[in-house]
Amino acid sequence: MRVSRIFVEVLMILDTMLDFLNYWKSYSGLDLEEMFDGWLRSYMIYYPELLVKQLGCWENLDKLREVMIDRILPKLDGWIHEIIEAWMNIRANAEDVLSKARTSLKNDLDPLIVLYVGSGCGAGWATIMLNKPAILLGLESIADLGWSSEEKLKGLIAHEFGHLYHMKLRGEWSRFEELEKDPYFQLYSEGFAQYCEHLIMGYRSWHVAVGENWIDKCSKKIGELASKYLDDSKRSDVKAFYGSWLDVWGIKHAGYFLGHELINELMMDRSLEEVALLSKEEVREIVNDFLRNLSR
Repeated sequence: MRVSRIFVEVLMILDTMLDFLNYWKSYSGLDLEEMFDGWLRSYMIYYPELLVKQLGCWENLDKLREVMIDRILPKLDGWIHEIIEAWMNIRANAEDVLSKARTSLKNDLDPLIVLYVGSGCGAGWATIMLNKPAILLGLESIADLGWSSEEKLKGLIAHEFGHLYHMKLRGEWSRFEELEKDPYFQLYSEGFAQYCEHLIMGYRSWHVAVGENWIDKCSKKIGELASKYLDDSKRSDVKAFYGSWLDVWGIKHAGYFLGHELINELMMDRSLEEVALLSKEEVREIVNDFLRNLSR
């Protein structure tokens, strides 16, 4: 790990862009296997903790290689301008968003911001890295989703800050991501982060919205979406509600909308802190009732 690049400038930031660009200039246009080998040996080799996080995301190196060769590397040249635009906009706006987040949520969180071009583990990832709360920003996923604008990226950073704030309130830094493997807890968690995003931004920013009339589409199908979420939860497979490469009836990220509606309902008679501290058992019961009521 190139420690000298971790805490440079005002932000606590791990900015891997220079090493990525050096890799890309050397390997762009080569055979995909060579590009993957270069990604490992000429780029990720400098950031072992970041590689370990991605291996955890995909479970093993073979799956990571498959995703990189099938989904990421063939599109890398086409994404390069959006990747650079996103990088510039994050560098220009991240500190302001974090300052607003600390003020609006009345907390002192000072997360590490990680900028990298990875294997599609997500545009944003709130986690622990280098023993510190961190927001990992996958520039390849940001480019793929078309989220390179200032507005989208501010919302994304605010959303991930909301996750870290939730983790801090619960005191469950290491356990939180494990809890999110439960589809009901994931809906609650993503809804909480989306609610926090709106508080931080000062308006309903909805950075996850994809395509025209996304909110209207989600609203009109909310009953059907709730019913499908219940059914998919029985198989513990709700990826279509959150995944960048998936959708439900042509609607991407519908889980964030459902989750936000859940938190809106809970906030009618609870404080934000009370909502944040619901037990896993309470979450399961509340989410189940919420989805069943919507699907009637």
